Amino acid sequence: MRKTRMFMIFFFALVLLFSITIVFAGNGEEEEGTSESVEKGPEPVELVFWWWGQQEAPGLEDWVNETVELFEKEYPHITVETVLQATENVIDDFITASAAGTPPDLQYFWNGIYHQEQVWMGYIEPLNDWIPAEELKHMYASELSNFQGKQYRAGWYLLPMTWIYNKKLFKEAGVPANMTPPKTWDEFIKVCEMLKKAGIIPIGAGFKDGWWGEHNTGHGLVQQEDHVADTTKLLVGEYKWSNPRWHEHWKRLEQLINADYINDDANSLELYPGMELLLTGKCAMTQSIGSYVPEAEKQLGVENVGVMKYPTFGIGKLAEMPIMDVQGVGISSQSKHKKEAAEFIRFMHRPDRLTAMWEMVKIFPANDTWDGEKYIEGPNLRTMWTWFQGENTAWIPNMIAWAFDSEVMHVAPQMMMTGATTDDIVKLAEEVIARWKEENPDLLESHKKWAGVK
Repeated sequence: MRKTRMFMIFFFALVLLFSITIVFAGNGEEEEGTSESVEKGPEPVELVFWWWGQQEAPGLEDWVNETVELFEKEYPHITVETVLQATENVIDDFITASAAGTPPDLQYFWNGIYHQEQVWMGYIEPLNDWIPAEELKHMYASELSNFQGKQYRAGWYLLPMTWIYNKKLFKEAGVPANMTPPKTWDEFIKVCEMLKKAGIIPIGAGFKDGWWGEHNTGHGLVQQEDHVADTTKLLVGEYKWSNPRWHEHWKRLEQLINADYINDDANSLELYPGMELLLTGKCAMTQSIGSYVPEAEKQLGVENVGVMKYPTFGIGKLAEMPIMDVQGVGISSQSKHKKEAAEFIRFMHRPDRLTAMWEMVKIFPANDTWDGEKYIEGPNLRTMWTWFQGENTAWIPNMIAWAFDSEVMHVAPQMMMTGATTDDIVKLAEEVIARWKEENPDLLESHKKWAGVK
């Protein structure tokens, strides 16, 4: 009996010991599993980036691919899918995808109204909560990227809006050094007349797709403005196009066309083929963009190419300022990975990536911390860089509603080539503005808020 009781005590002791061992073993396995989950890297993230720019800055695609490759090495849990968009799809595709709930995380945006309307639709995320203020303020995007105290784009690369001229043809026509380039409108007309008498087309242009007309307004109308908000005052009707001050740029264009200073086939050519007349030596001047200058220098020789501002005729405070536009990148408000998208934008602005943009593409990175003086060579490129460093003004067509842009600014040169006058353009402008205001009351109010116009 005693042996049986002792055996039972011994047996239960063994069972208890075995049970305790199992419990501790189980706890050990649980802690080990928890430790593994903590050590595991971040969850995989896939970013989608729709972009544009290879079209106006050849070589940018190589920079994008290299930037993505380096970013993915530094952030192994993030992959970035890039899609180069066609020019005609940049705006509409993002709007359509946003409406359907399937936008990319990162989107290329043109300046001003080309992205602000999407801000007003609620499709673009303000960057202020995702990028440190000290960094964001250096990612130059111009004042046209702001709305009610928030910034919706980071700058990517600068786009000086310029005129290019052929120094060799100027010399052949006998243009004196003090008018190379012309700085005032009177000098400009004298130079055009000298070129024409020498059998040289003074100005190369392509009106067919309308963009030359927008450029003409961008270079000319701004000269009458004291602030870029004057553009919105014209749009909303506070200022009138019938006032000679506000249609002087069309009057000057009419003068150039009537004097045969522009190629007579301009209505048959689009913007870039019109610019290319300069590259082939068929014209002496053309309005252009900064990213086009290296190609002009390559084709004509650095010594034969010069850059200039549109000759001054206006009376506004902005009349003599160089014009600096900027292309940019933003984040979709529907992105599920805003933090990672912002990190990619920050990576794009790292000093080594800014320098790589210049070395690979020869375009100016949109960041005022980049030491361009250290890298930029050549008088034309240095001149445009000083425009950025000094006082400059925005590209005002970026503030104008698309209906007015496409129905008035784009067609004005086309109409003048077939006999229309400035008065005809003014009448059209007032008709289009009146209709646009009536059809778009909400958009009208957003424009006012954006420009601070009552």
